[in-house]
Amino acid sequence: MTYYIALILIPLALLALFLTLVAYEGKVGRRVLLPGRRHQLDIKVARATFVVQHVDWGAFANDVLRTGTERVLHDLAHMTLIVVRAIERQLTTVVRSLRERREGLLFPVRNDDRPSRLESAVTYLKKSVYHSRKLPVSKEETE
Repeated sequence: MTYYIALILIPLALLALFLTLVAYEGKVGRRVLLPGRRHQLDIKVARATFVVQHVDWGAFANDVLRTGTERVLHDLAHMTLIVVRAIERQLTTVVRSLRERREGLLFPVRNDDRPSRLESAVTYLKKSVYHSRKLPVSKEETE
């Protein structure tokens, strides 16, 4: 029985000592135990207390909610675009294979019917020169 009483009284005594020490340090205005090591903690606690007291929490919550919503919508739009592009690639592959199959059946192409690379280059050059020429403008059209 005394064991249980000791388990209750020891933490209560430690709590009372702690509260007494805190009250004394508050009255004196400095730390009693390990003053140098606790200075950084005091600075951080003072900074956190300042922030808690001076922040407009309504505006902060509004800003966090707005930016979070924008981020979620951006990610959703990005994922939708990725899915649409993946579907587009699959459909392009299917259509290409269907066209090749159909053109092969309707219009069989032999190697003899295809123009050579030289003929293709000359034809391309002729067309580009023809399209790059400007038609002469008569004097009547300019006036």
